[in-house]
Parts: sequence; C-alpha cells; structure tokens
Amino acid sequence: MAISLIHKPAFDPANVNDFGPAKIEHRTAGSDLRQLGTYIMTFEENGFSDPWTVQYEESIYVIEGQARLVIIDGEQKETLTGDADELLVLPKGTTVQYSATPGTRLLLSISPVHWRAAGA
Repeated sequence: MAISLIHKPAFDPANVNDFGPAKIEHRTAGSDLRQLGTYIMTFEENGFSDPWTVQYEESIYVIEGQARLVIIDGEQKETLTGDADELLVLPKGTTVQYSATPGTRLLLSISPVHWRAAGA
C-alpha cells in the first residue's frame, strides 16, 4: 500500500446534505475507500427523518447527546436510544427513522459505501 493513499479527510461543505432535522456529512467522500463510508450527522432541531430501509450494514457511534432511532417492522415500532459513548448497530434491511436531541453528533459507518452502484 502506498503511503500517499493514507490521509486525513477534511471537512468539505460540498459533502453536507440535509437529512430531516439533521445535517449529514460524508466525510470519506473522495477518499480511496472502496467498502467503508464514514459520515458525521449533527441534529440541529427536534424531529424525525423520513423512514429509511438501510441497504448496507451500519454502525452509529454517539459522540455527544442522545440518539433516538425508531425501528419499524410492519405495524410494530420500537425506539432504540443511545447516549454519548454508546454504539448502535443496524443490520441491512432495517427500516428506521433517525431522531436525536438538538446538538447530538453521531459518527456513522456503512458498508458497502457504494451500495447503489454495487446493487447491494
């Protein structure tokens, strides 16, 4: 492996998108990672994202604040909370709504990162 492939991805406002009550930044966009994607999600207000069925494996580390994930299985809903320094894991196929207290920051890792292109 070439040393030149190893770097520290910097913040790039072009990689930040609205995600319901949060902003989500694809921190590893443009890196040479082929399987793993890393995102930082910051909640600016109360509320929930639209329901989303994850098409990849996802881990969510709560940097600060409190995350609230509503897991949806048909007509059943269950809320999973995570406090600072806790890790939440979503298997592929999980339907979820993301929510958190304002100011909450999450570190999300997904694999495969290019799930759309890979038909994962």
